[in-house]
Amino acid sequence: MNSFTKHRITVFGINGCHDAIKSSIIDVNEVIIERNSPADNSDKVISALADISQSLIQKVDSESFKKYIDNNRAQGIYIKAQAKTFHELPITEEKTACFVILDQVQDPHNLGQILRICAGGNIDGVIITDRNSVSMTSAVAQVSQGGFSKVPLYSIPNINKAITHFKDNDFWITSFENNIEAKNWYSIDLKGKSVLIFGGEGSGISKQVLKNSDFMATIPMSHEMNSLNVATAVSAIVFERLRQVIS
Repeated sequence: MNSFTKHRITVFGINGCHDAIKSSIIDVNEVIIERNSPADNSDKVISALADISQSLIQKVDSESFKKYIDNNRAQGIYIKAQAKTFHELPITEEKTACFVILDQVQDPHNLGQILRICAGGNIDGVIITDRNSVSMTSAVAQVSQGGFSKVPLYSIPNINKAITHFKDNDFWITSFENNIEAKNWYSIDLKGKSVLIFGGEGSGISKQVLKNSDFMATIPMSHEMNSLNVATAVSAIVFERLRQVIS
């Protein structure tokens, strides 16, 4: 059975809270509903709340709700929850399985955006290191717009051991890095079992990880630009991979 760590998070807004309540990787501890708010009258929220213990739900007036969160984007719903981060990497026979590994990504907004992208791009999991990386936080959850509840997050001590794990399970490993030896991103076959590795905001991908990868690819740029924000790079590659899989 996969071991995991639980991270305390808060989430607000109808869509994010709905996704958290419905998720198998999120444990909801408390739901605060503002009476006569959009959430209080939302069929989507009412349907989701039917799946959890009614003892977790508290309805309050507007002034009391503002003590939890004073933000119009909350739409009258705010939850306290625990998000699971897993420690044992999965084994899968799915022929198009794909995981994203992040090498020392430290910005919570980048991780949140990446979880959102990976949810939309049908990625099976996002893997981070347990040191020198941001993990699950309320900011990550909110930026992900529900992605945090749909894509498992794995936290591991060593990326090179993860590469060995995936190679032993017939995955191809591609690192994305600006390098004279790298292939153009669209020339890599990503249809099979794949691991996609992206470097952090400043340090990029470590030399040993690059050495252990099967392929190295880059996104060519013009006007003397030589790098993209990591979330933007993940978006380009994840949706190119999805295009290859469904075409």
